[in-house]
Amino acid sequence: MLNEVGEEIAKKCKGLPLAAKTVGGLLRFKASYQEWQDVSRSQMWELGKVKKDLFPILTLSYNELHPTVKRCFSYCAVFPKDTVIEDFEDDKSGNNLIISCKMHDIIHDFAQFLTKKECLIVERCSGGAEIVSVQNARHLNMLRAKGTSGTSPFSIEQAEKSRSCFCNTQVIPLNLFSHMKRVRSLSLRGCQMANIPREIGKLIGLRYLDLSDNPLEHLPETIYDLYYLQTLDIHDCSTLSGLPDRGIHKLINLRHLVNSGSTSSDFKFPQGFEELTNLKTLNEFSASSASGNNLGDLKGLNQLGGSLCILLHTDPGELEAKKADLKSKEFIQQLTLEVRSAPTQVVKALQPHPNLQTLVYQGRHLPTWIDSLNNLRELILFYIRVQDHADPLPSLGELPHLEKLALISWRMKHGGHDFLRINTSKSSSIFPKLKILQILSFEFWEEWEDISEEQENNTNMSIFPCLRVLQLQDCHQLKALPLRLLHKASSLQLLSICYCTCIYSRYNLETGQDRTLLSHIQCVKKFQPHY
Repeated sequence: MLNEVGEEIAKKCKGLPLAAKTVGGLLRFKASYQEWQDVSRSQMWELGKVKKDLFPILTLSYNELHPTVKRCFSYCAVFPKDTVIEDFEDDKSGNNLIISCKMHDIIHDFAQFLTKKECLIVERCSGGAEIVSVQNARHLNMLRAKGTSGTSPFSIEQAEKSRSCFCNTQVIPLNLFSHMKRVRSLSLRGCQMANIPREIGKLIGLRYLDLSDNPLEHLPETIYDLYYLQTLDIHDCSTLSGLPDRGIHKLINLRHLVNSGSTSSDFKFPQGFEELTNLKTLNEFSASSASGNNLGDLKGLNQLGGSLCILLHTDPGELEAKKADLKSKEFIQQLTLEVRSAPTQVVKALQPHPNLQTLVYQGRHLPTWIDSLNNLRELILFYIRVQDHADPLPSLGELPHLEKLALISWRMKHGGHDFLRINTSKSSSIFPKLKILQILSFEFWEEWEDISEEQENNTNMSIFPCLRVLQLQDCHQLKALPLRLLHKASSLQLLSICYCTCIYSRYNLETGQDRTLLSHIQCVKKFQPHY
C-alpha cells in the first residue's frame, strides 16, 4: 500500500533531488497509509511546505553564483512554466551557438520568489478580473487566458518603467509603443499582427525585438531608428515581403537576424545590407532576379557563425559567387547550399571555409571542393536528377572526421569505388570515423561495386572501422550488397533495408537465396517493399 502512494509522491517530485530530500524528511515520522496519502493529496505541492523548505537550501546555491549568472537566473521568472528558454552564446572559438533549456517548476517558483514584484506574469481576461499593479514591474509577461477575448487587467501607462515585455496575446494595447519607452526586450511572437505601428521607432532603447510567427507583410522604416537593436527575430513570417528599403545601415549594433522560414524567392534584403559587418546570425539568404538580392552582399559579413542557408533561385553568375567570399567565413559551422541549376563555375566559387562541420548540398553539379573540408562531421548530398548524365560520386573516404554521410536521390547505375578512394599500394584508413551511412532514393542504382578479396584480406587497410548504422531505402534496382565490404566494416551493428525490392528478395530470412550471408551483423531490419 505504501509503495503505491510512495510512487505517486516520487512522481510529484519530478526528478528534483532536493524535493525528494525535503519530502523524505516529512514522511520520516509518518508510518500510516492515511498520513502518506494526506501528503500526496496536499495542496503544498502548489505553493506549500515543500517549496518553503527548499528555498533556504536553494538560496545557498544561488548566493554562490556569479552576479551575471544571478541576473540571468532571476530574469527567467518572467517566462511561464515549461517555456523553452533560448539564448545566444559564443564558444571559445567565437562561434555563435543557441543554448536552450527548460526550468523545473519548483526552480521557477524560486526565481519568482527572488524577484518578487519585479517579474510579473499577468493574464489578459474576459472582464471583471482584479486590476493588477505593474508599476514596479521591470519585466512583464502578458498572457491571454484560454477562451477569453483578452482585455488587459492593468493600465499600460503603469508599465512605462518596464525593461522587458513579452506579449503572448492576440490583443496588443494600442498605446504599447507610446508608453514603454524604456523597454529593452520586446516579444510580440505569435500575436497575429499583420502590421507593426510606426511608433515602434520610439522605443530607442530596444536591444531585442521578436516579431516571429506573425502574418506580417511589411515592416515600417522606423524600425531602423532602433539604433541599439542587437537581435531582430522574424522567423516563420512567411508572408513578409522583405525588410524596409532604406535605412538598414543605421542598425550598426545588429548582431542577430533570425529569419528561418521567412525568406521566399521574392524576399528582399535592402540596399545597405552588406554594411552590417557585425552580424553574427543570419539563418537564410535568398538570391534571385525577382528579389534583386545579390549573392555578393554577403562579402563583408565575415562574423557570421552558426547555421547559414543560401538559396539560389536563379544563376547569380560566377562573379557574384566569388564576391560572397564564403571561404573567409570561418565561424560558420553548418552550411546549406540549395543551388538548383547553377553552373559548375558558380558552385566552385562557393567553396566554404575548411572549419565547416556540417554541409547540406542540393544542386545539379557536385562541388569539387568537398573532399578538402577536413573538419566535416556531417555531410548530406541531395543531387537533383538530370536526364542526360550523372556525375560520379565524389571521393569522400579520406575525410578524417566525417561521422554521418547521407546520399539522396542520385541518378546512377554503378558506383562504390569512386567515393571510397582505395589505394592498394599503401596502408590506409577509409572513412575512419564514419558511424552512419544513409543511401536513399537511388532509383536506378543496380550495382554496388564490392572490394576485391585481396583488399578484404589486407590487414593494413581499414574500411568503415567505426560504422554502426547502414541504411538503404528506395533502392529498388540494387541487385546485391557488397559482402566483402560489409565484412570489413567490423563495427556494423544495424543494417536497415527499406523498400529495396531486389535486396529484400535476395536476403529474405525465409526464402532468400543469400539469407545466411548477413548473419555476422548484429541487427538486420528488412521492410517489405511496396509494389
